[in-house]
Amino acid sequence: MHSNLKRRIKTIVLGTARLTGYQQSESKLIADSDAFWKDNNASQFKAYSHWRGEAGIAADAWSELGRQHLNLFHDYQHLLNLHQATNQTIERIVEWGCGGGSNAIHFARIAKEFIGADVSAPTLDECERALRDAGLHNMTKVLIDVASPEQAAASIAPCDLFLCTYVMELVPTPEYGKRVVAIAHQILKPGGLAIIQIKYATTQATTKPRRWGYRHNAANMTTYPIDQFWILTQAVGFQPIAITLKPKQELIGDERYAYFILKK
Repeated sequence: MHSNLKRRIKTIVLGTARLTGYQQSESKLIADSDAFWKDNNASQFKAYSHWRGEAGIAADAWSELGRQHLNLFHDYQHLLNLHQATNQTIERIVEWGCGGGSNAIHFARIAKEFIGADVSAPTLDECERALRDAGLHNMTKVLIDVASPEQAAASIAPCDLFLCTYVMELVPTPEYGKRVVAIAHQILKPGGLAIIQIKYATTQATTKPRRWGYRHNAANMTTYPIDQFWILTQAVGFQPIAITLKPKQELIGDERYAYFILKK
């Protein structure tokens, strides 16, 4: 009964916020995001950060999620006639929002250097542990200041691949998300590729960006209509190449994901 009451209250609050157009300021949302990711005991912290195991993602699903992303990258290589490079080691890969390492254990195997960047120091340590468990020791850790992500980018050497999955829906606002795309363009080498995943908005009001209550709405803070995100990447300077849609992701029980492949 208690959980049902909480769901009803949340539904009423969400509906009221949508109807009234309530929004919090960009600075407030950034500050609340920073506080959330500094509290690794927060509800859903490990799940949203894709830690492996208890309170995070079950080990099999955790590994399979990263494997799917690596397979998608190889598909893009073929699409771009880069199939001759599929089995070659990449000089440098950066994952923006590396989380607990579900991507890292796969992508670090194909890179000389794997740069894991994240807003949480404990999560960076967890990612490094996952790589060590897999016998991989080529990770460089970069801690992102939520308020000033460009500072972290300045410390990263030019990269061949920028990877960012299950992150963009967690950033405070769509405007902040544009900063992440600009960072990707900044740190990639000319000709480098970015794979950036978003949670896409539809015509339903419930899929629009929340713009309030970060702690309660973290996984739905930022969404984009697919065409608008394509245009956004062009405005930053990217050449968008392709999109892969995943309306349902059974491994984590969520929906409406779009992967963009972008070329600098």
